[in-house]
This record gives sequence, structure tokens and C-alpha cells, in this order.
Amino acid sequence: MKRSAAALKLALGLGAALLAAAGARAAGYPDRPIRMVVPFPPGSITDVVARSLGKAMADGLGQPVVVENKPGANGIIGTHDVARAKPDGYTLVVVGVSTAASGVSLFKDLPYNPATDLTPIGAVAETPYLLVGSPRMPGDRVSDLFAYGARHPGKLTYAYGSGSAQVFGAKLAAMGKINVTPVPYRGGPQALTDVIGGTVDLTFTDLANGLQQARAGKVKTYGVSTPERFALAPDIPTLNETGAPGFDLTVWFGLMGPAGLPGPVLDRLSQSLDQALASDELKQTYARQGLSVKVQTPAEFGGFVRSEIDKWAAIVKETGIPPQ
Repeated sequence: MKRSAAALKLALGLGAALLAAAGARAAGYPDRPIRMVVPFPPGSITDVVARSLGKAMADGLGQPVVVENKPGANGIIGTHDVARAKPDGYTLVVVGVSTAASGVSLFKDLPYNPATDLTPIGAVAETPYLLVGSPRMPGDRVSDLFAYGARHPGKLTYAYGSGSAQVFGAKLAAMGKINVTPVPYRGGPQALTDVIGGTVDLTFTDLANGLQQARAGKVKTYGVSTPERFALAPDIPTLNETGAPGFDLTVWFGLMGPAGLPGPVLDRLSQSLDQALASDELKQTYARQGLSVKVQTPAEFGGFVRSEIDKWAAIVKETGIPPQ
């Protein structure tokens, strides 16, 4: 009994010492640069979100926030890299619909669970997507695309550079009851480039890049993915208006770290994120890219991610996309 009691006392002492050491390390956080992983290529909308956010958070944290692009497999490679990282607050990831929600249903063997293998820090931003097409496409409305697809089954091609864009395209095709051939790309910018070149017919893209190319006459626009017109581009109709009534999907972004982030570190990151998102400079930078700031506490964002996993599972099932 005495030996057991002594062993218990020693274990408790070691545990207390470890907690104290962790607390001491957290109290000095951060004391070196922080790595913010973008699991998509440079120029993607996730990259745009991260670079502006990293700069704003660095000002508050007093340490550089280094953005690292680690693309591949629809964002899985970079996100999994962070899920396996040491939970010390020095490796973070900017997640979105693809990497933190729809991927759970799109992939049979997703190597991480966004609800359990990552620590939610907070929401960051949201934006509609813009459906654009090659200039050679017929008509200017979604209803024209549906009519063309009905007359030419399987002829339309659709480029996507993320899981969310894949689902957006599948949902639109299901609404129009047409067959569209999906064509995967490494990222959204590459998909848009091939639409401009006429290699593929259609893609959902971020507003900033899509509008820039549309106003240069390089692509046709068919509408934004939200029920209301976007305030910064009120001349662009919604898909609801041009022939897809009820279409309502939004792209969102958030910040996460590996599971098990210490409480003080999470609090520090959450505080820094809130300060960054309250900055007028960041809000204006995001607005120019078609993004609006989205603020949630770690607990709220965690609950939001879980609800989005269920929401996108239902959409994937509805559209009949087979898991990869």
C-alpha cells in the first residue's frame, strides 16, 4: 500500500510538473515565427485570405506569420500536415469548405477528421462563388446552359480546383438535370485559366479573379452563388435570377491548429484573430477580393464546422458524387 501511495504521489507530481512546464511555455508564446499553411496553390482564394490574415495577426502577436503553400489532393496534403504537427501553436492552417467539411464525404479515406484532429481557432471570412464560362459558350443565363446541356448530353465540361467547387458544379448540373463532365485541377486559378483558353467550358471561381476576367471580356458570367447580389458587384445577377432558383451556397474560411492546442495558446491566437478581423485595413483588403469578415469564437467555429460536415454530406449525397 505504501509503495502504491508513493507511486501515485510521484505520478501526480510528475503530472503537475509537466502542466507547469506547459503553462510556462504557453505564457511566453509566441517567441518565434508561426507557420500558416495554405493547402492550395499561390493565387487561390485561400492563399489570398491567408496572406492578408497572416500580416494582420503578425502585428498583434509580435512575431512573423509565414505563409506556406502546400497544395495537393484537393487540400488534403497541407491540412493533414498540420493535423500531424506538434500542438504548440507554431503550425496553423487556413481551412475552408473543401478541407474542413465537404472532404469528409468526398473521400473514402480522408487521413484526418476535421472535427477531432484539428483545434478550431475561429472563422475568418466568407464569400459567394461566381459561375463563369468560356466566351464561346451560348447565351448569358444559366437557363441557356441548361437548354444547351439538354440538347447536347455530356458535351459540357466543368473545371474545379477544390472539393467545394466540385460540389457547386455537381449541384448546378443536378438542378438543370444535365450531364456535365467534371475536370479536376490542382487549384482554382488553373481551372479558370483553362476556361479562359476554352479548354473547358465552365467553372465556379472566386469573385475577385472571376470579375477581373469577365470585365476584360475573357469569360462570361452567369451569376453569383448566393440568393442576394453581392454589394461590391451589384451588376452581376444571382444564379437564382438567371435560371437556377433556390441555388444558395457560400464559401467560408477559418483558422485551425493541430488537436490539443494548450488553452493559453488557443486564447492568445483567438484574441489575435479577433483583433485582426476588427481591423479596418483587413476588412477593406478582403472587400476588394469579394470577401466579408466572419467572426466566431473557437467553440462557435467548432460547432459550425460540425454542422457544415453534415450539411455538405447531404449535398454530396443529393448530387450523387461518388467518393474518391
